[in-house]
Amino acid sequence: MKYIFINPVVDQMYVREKLDKVLLENGYQRVEVQTDWHKIVKEKYAKALKETNLTILDRRCPKAIETVSPYFDEKEMLEPNIEPILIHCAIELATREDLKQYKKIITTPCESLATYGNKLGLENTEFISWKIFIKKLAQEVEGKQLNESPIPPGYFTDLNVKTTSLSTKESIENYFKKCLHKQDELVEMLYCHNGCNNGDGVLMDE
Repeated sequence: MKYIFINPVVDQMYVREKLDKVLLENGYQRVEVQTDWHKIVKEKYAKALKETNLTILDRRCPKAIETVSPYFDEKEMLEPNIEPILIHCAIELATREDLKQYKKIITTPCESLATYGNKLGLENTEFISWKIFIKKLAQEVEGKQLNESPIPPGYFTDLNVKTTSLSTKESIENYFKKCLHKQDELVEMLYCHNGCNNGDGVLMDE
C-alpha cells in the first residue's frame, strides 16, 4: 500500500468518495495531515512582518519567486525562510512514525512545486503533479475544472498590513520593474492567473 496526499485544488475537483475508490483500487490510501499548516504558515508571516522593515515576499509559489529573482534587492526585500503550505504538509507526513516506512505520494497543482519538493529529498516521499499522476494511473476519474482556487489571492488580508496581490508572470514582472514593492509590507504572488486552480499540473484541457 502506498499513501497519497491530495492537494486542496485536486480535492475540490472530484467527488471524494469516487476518487478514493479509484485510488484504493490502484493501491493508494489517502492520508491527511494532523496539523493546521494554513494557520501556522500565516502566523509565520505575521511574525516575520514584525521582525523586519523590508518588504516581505510570499514564498508559497516557487515559480513566482523564480520570476522575481532578476529584480530581487536584499536591501529592500526579504524572502522569509517559510516553506509553502504543501511542503509543510509533506514534511509532516515524511517524518510521521506511523508512515515512515511507507511510500508517500504528494500531489501538486503544478510542475514547479513538484520539482521544488523532490529537491528536498524527503525519505520515501515523491512529489508529482496531479496531471502526471492521473495519466500514470491510466484510469479515468470524472472531475471538473475549478473556477476559483481553494486558496485564492487575498490569502493574507487578515494580517492587516499593506499588501499587493499579484497573479500571472506579467503582473509580477511589471510590479517589480516599477519598484512598486516600496509601497508595500507584503507582496502576495501566484504565478498562475487567479491561483493554483490554473496550474499546469491540474488543467484538464491541456
